[in-house]
Amino acid sequence: MYEIVLTENRVKVKTLHKYIRERDAKYRFNLLNSEVGFIPKKTVYRDKKLIDVKYEVLMIKKNEGNETNSDGHKLDDDEWVIIDKCDYIIEEQYNVTGANRKLEGEEILNHVLLNNTNESGLKQVVILNNKIVIEGLGIYMITCKNVSEANRLYNKFRVYCFDKEISNIVFFGTVHKENKSTWYKKIHKRTGTNYNRLYRSTSR
Repeated sequence: MYEIVLTENRVKVKTLHKYIRERDAKYRFNLLNSEVGFIPKKTVYRDKKLIDVKYEVLMIKKNEGNETNSDGHKLDDDEWVIIDKCDYIIEEQYNVTGANRKLEGEEILNHVLLNNTNESGLKQVVILNNKIVIEGLGIYMITCKNVSEANRLYNKFRVYCFDKEISNIVFFGTVHKENKSTWYKKIHKRTGTNYNRLYRSTSR
């Protein structure tokens, strides 16, 4: 018996797949190992604190003898032995004004940032505290966990547009302190977002 399991900070979260044959398990493991993410999740909230996380996928098998695990991963019991492991990507998700669910970074890129870029003229992108604001004909605000996460997503968008030679999206970086009030008023008027949320630099 073989299993593919997901771990968070070396603690088993759940079983993703189960197989009888080793070759089937290896095939699935190799597929997971080859996946490329857009903005992988690096932090989560635990007990109201933001902590770093690392996700891994383990290929494990039933222990048929006295084999032991020595790499620190915590499985359900000692009946399983780790055959292989690799990093696993869980995409970060963000609150976006006007959306009825959280969106992944690539969804925001394709459906918000790049949407109608050939028809609506210039768009500008700025960082406001822990938020990314995209303004064209409409205005959208993406809320990140903190300022560092906002910078990470902003730079991903900026590099993508640079590499693709997209010239009608302009990146202005972080809003200067003296200009924040203007942006707060604009976003509040056009999206209805309350000021307390706009002033925050973290999502909690």
